Amino acid sequence: MVLSTALAAENKHKEGMCKPESLRDLPDVQITSIKHNTDPAAHCKVAGVIGPEIHFELLLPEQWNGKFVMGGGGGFVGSVVNTSLMFGSLQAGYATVGTDTGHQGHPLDASWAYNNLERLVNFGHQAVHRTAVTAKALTKAYYQNDIARSYFTGCSRGGGQGLMAAQRYPEDFDGIVAGAPAFNWAPGLAALASQINQAMYPDPENLQEAVIGPTEQELIESSYLAMCDEKDGIKDGILNDPRQCKFDVASLLCKGEKTDACLSKEQLAAVKVVYDGPKDSKGNPLFYGFPFGGETSAGGWPRWLTGGLKYQANLNEFQSGIDTESFEAPIVPSMFYGFGNGIMKYFVYNDPDWTYKNYDFDTLRKDSEQVAETLNATNPDLSAFRKRGGKLIIYTGWSDAAAPGPAIVGYYEDVLAHDKAAAQDVRLFMMPGVEHCFGGHGPSFVNFLTEIDQWFETGKAPEQATAYWLDENMQPNGSRPVCAYPKTAKYDGKGDTRDAASFSCVSPNKSE
Repeated sequence: MVLSTALAAENKHKEGMCKPESLRDLPDVQITSIKHNTDPAAHCKVAGVIGPEIHFELLLPEQWNGKFVMGGGGGFVGSVVNTSLMFGSLQAGYATVGTDTGHQGHPLDASWAYNNLERLVNFGHQAVHRTAVTAKALTKAYYQNDIARSYFTGCSRGGGQGLMAAQRYPEDFDGIVAGAPAFNWAPGLAALASQINQAMYPDPENLQEAVIGPTEQELIESSYLAMCDEKDGIKDGILNDPRQCKFDVASLLCKGEKTDACLSKEQLAAVKVVYDGPKDSKGNPLFYGFPFGGETSAGGWPRWLTGGLKYQANLNEFQSGIDTESFEAPIVPSMFYGFGNGIMKYFVYNDPDWTYKNYDFDTLRKDSEQVAETLNATNPDLSAFRKRGGKLIIYTGWSDAAAPGPAIVGYYEDVLAHDKAAAQDVRLFMMPGVEHCFGGHGPSFVNFLTEIDQWFETGKAPEQATAYWLDENMQPNGSRPVCAYPKTAKYDGKGDTRDAASFSCVSPNKSE
């Protein structure tokens, strides 16, 4: 159903409507403030608390388009976050909401979960659900109209929240966009981050420099690019599908004395943890590893996996749209150092003194079973969501150094293995050269809120979308298509390599 201009006009609310009488009383919900704002579009901002400590902020535009979208969080959240605003949701007329998921703190700090099961359950799934139900009820009361469609968009933790909603609360949203989803917290991310921390910082008392530093990162990246960069017909530092690059990192092992042109045994072992993924002492895999990509860029390995207090940029600059200024940032050499220790200390073992030193991972899968039931969004059964017409877009960057691309592909393939008909309602977009949620050598901005909305408006599933490079003013500066997996973008061989019109989406066996 396409919303008419008459309905939009009918739902136009002026400043005078921004008052408590325009809302409704809801059980276990306290409205703490109502304020009229004009930036970036005229709207009524409603702040409130659900239960003891689930904070939310609902933005109700004067010119409502009849639709609702919830924006997800990032990291361990800890403040009210609404990443749908990055897609211009408010300017487009969406009523939109975000939540802190039931606790306050820096998004790299998980100590809030210590001995607090309610907060863990809120973070895992309950806060997003309760916020969605509450916000939709308030929206309907404010506009005195039903909501035509409800969406969710999020990336990283927000992407995991999106998958969780589809699996556990299939009636909350009609369409969901899940970017770079953190969906397997334990044993997945817990094992991956902790084993990389062991390899990069074998002595947790010395966090100045990682075993792998800038010199080694440059060596690795330049070596595989020399072999594989032009496989897609363009020399641009971007691998169309890094899994197709068969470079063997072991070829960089020093034959004699250590130099800048080779890796020591310790360095090679650390690198193999990153690429091969974590294993227990018997060699059994615990999660996916990373593909080639992001070794030298600021938002890749240096930020997430290696770093070092000697080199690390301010991790307080966490993610766009997330408040970090109100909270003291933990002193960590990398993002994974903060996340790995946080998950293990406060989610899995509930022990602030836990350390990865000498930890062998053999009991992690069993030890994390209980918390996994609360945190993990790994269920491939989306039948309830799809039965009521639900549509899901998943996307992630191939150069993401936080959420391994192969893990996201693995979940998508699990969904299709469970029910091949799910391909009608689920789309995966793998974005070459793109880092965690945004940035990198590849074009990283796609307005996925528009994509999911167009899917419903037209009834046609997206086969490709246009991704843009953005300049320093956040304006488009070149484009390429991103294709519904497993297709990839093939260059026509003669057009502008920064123009989407020079590419077409082809099946894997035709991409070379």
